[in-house]
Amino acid sequence: MPGQNTFPSRERLTRQSEYLDVYRNGEKQVGRAFICYAVRRHGQGRKLGIAVSRKVGKAVVRNRLKRYVRETYRTHRAFLAEDAHIVFVARPAAVALDYAACEQAIRQLLRKGGLLRG
Repeated sequence: MPGQNTFPSRERLTRQSEYLDVYRNGEKQVGRAFICYAVRRHGQGRKLGIAVSRKVGKAVVRNRLKRYVRETYRTHRAFLAEDAHIVFVARPAAVALDYAACEQAIRQLLRKGGLLRG
């Protein structure tokens, strides 16, 4: 589905070094279901990374959580800071959430970190 609501590869954190940079230099916001690390990188654009450990659940559960996070990012991208690199780490409590609750938890963390406007 091409258009403004896609999730292009240029907006993904792909390298371990990118994740480590966000973990080390980023601001950490902790919620019951997710941990959000975010760092501002001027001129590098907005990027998202997702980490879901095997401790959270089996592959089906982990993949569902990643889809939920990607979809929330995709639909709220227009309201996010332009220069933010964000990593969401799922916690075991996230397994019990449906999409609406997951979206609410992510929005709350983004607001808490000052990354979401509107």
